[in-house]
Amino acid sequence: MLSRRAELLVGLGVMGLAALVLWVLIPGHITIPRRVPIAALSPAFWPNVIGWTMLLCGALLTARATFAPPPPDTIADDLSITRPEVLRMGALAITLGTAYVALPVVGMTWTCMIVYFLLVLMTGARRPIWGTLIAILLPLALYFFFTKVAGVAIPQGRIVRLP
Repeated sequence: MLSRRAELLVGLGVMGLAALVLWVLIPGHITIPRRVPIAALSPAFWPNVIGWTMLLCGALLTARATFAPPPPDTIADDLSITRPEVLRMGALAITLGTAYVALPVVGMTWTCMIVYFLLVLMTGARRPIWGTLIAILLPLALYFFFTKVAGVAIPQGRIVRLP
């Protein structure tokens, strides 16, 4: 559990990052066409949604830290990090780094399938069969929706190409 001061600083930091994304990075680095038939297909739509969500979450964290009662003097829980948590975070970092490198080679759909499956395994999901099915079907469904219905090209890899 964070102290009130730390929670306040995290909230203000998230709001500052959201402001940077909304008013500097998106207008300066995302090319927006003049007329987009569906607003959700604009290149700036989803970054704006994420930016406004970050701003809202930062404001809620700041309000919570400001109006929350002071925490007790002693903390009963031991907040030290255990070895399995360190290994899991290391595996997550390696998985995300490998996904970043693999995207141009393998393609977005296949990389997302593999990363989602690895995340299901890393988190120790109660129903790994469902996680595996979702890891396969969700990226395929999104690929076919965006390519066939929305007409948006999804990055393909050099190894295996989808129709």
